[in-house]
Amino acid sequence: MKTKLDNKLAYLLMSPVLIYLLAVMVLPFGWALYLSFTDKVVGMPARFTGLTNYIELMRDSIFWKAVWNTIVFTGVAVFFKTVFGMIMALVLNEKIVCRNLFRVLLFLPWTIPTIVSVFTWQWIYSDVGGVLNHILLQLKLIGQPMGWLAQPDLAMLSVILVNVWRGIPFMGIAILAGLQTISRDMYEAAMLDGAGAIKRFWFITLPSVKEVAILAGVMTTIWTLNDFEIIWLLTRGGPSNATQVLSTLSYTIGFLNMSLGKAIAIAILTMPPLIMLINYVTKRSLSRE
Repeated sequence: MKTKLDNKLAYLLMSPVLIYLLAVMVLPFGWALYLSFTDKVVGMPARFTGLTNYIELMRDSIFWKAVWNTIVFTGVAVFFKTVFGMIMALVLNEKIVCRNLFRVLLFLPWTIPTIVSVFTWQWIYSDVGGVLNHILLQLKLIGQPMGWLAQPDLAMLSVILVNVWRGIPFMGIAILAGLQTISRDMYEAAMLDGAGAIKRFWFITLPSVKEVAILAGVMTTIWTLNDFEIIWLLTRGGPSNATQVLSTLSYTIGFLNMSLGKAIAIAILTMPPLIMLINYVTKRSLSRE
């Protein structure tokens, strides 16, 4: 009798969470999944078309270009955010003058609203009065202003740079937290054994922060895969689809071309890698505990 009452109490306590998940996540996702199999257009009733949207996407060269751009954008950005985040953490972990001030300044990019950051970078990249072109001209590195966001071969590099600049502080904070847990005695013992800075980093620092760096790297990979604001506000996926990623392509098809069914199909196709990454983070965190 007591077991039944305990079970009823457990279900009662869980019911608000279950209702929330059902109303906010399960039902909307189910409806979106259904729409991806229709020809739903804004203002028109949906008509079931089966796998038509997915087949058309598989045959669309722009879709595959967006897939490749997403891989390049995410891979390069995450790599440099991890490298520079590690450097940032190592510097801020040392006893330097005005260390707290430097920590605040280096964490600013992560705290500034995205739209403010993007508009600032838009001005930096501008070919008319832009700071970057002015500096390069003064240093005689270029002969004329360059269209950083207007040239296909430079546009991707430019948006990656903004994403890296904005994401470094997160990686730095995560790795710095890991560095704080390393005992100074380990470094002192290694120094007494004659280990240089590189060996201390390779055999003490890196193994100690490896788990933190991996988890932070996977988290920032998830965020970078879903990044929309930076690319959309800077280039809108152009020029000539040079910076078109899956998130901007989905927005373009869904809200500009009004084809919601196909736009949702793109979003559905991006879910498997995200689910695998989230599952990896969850399992890794639980295994550590």
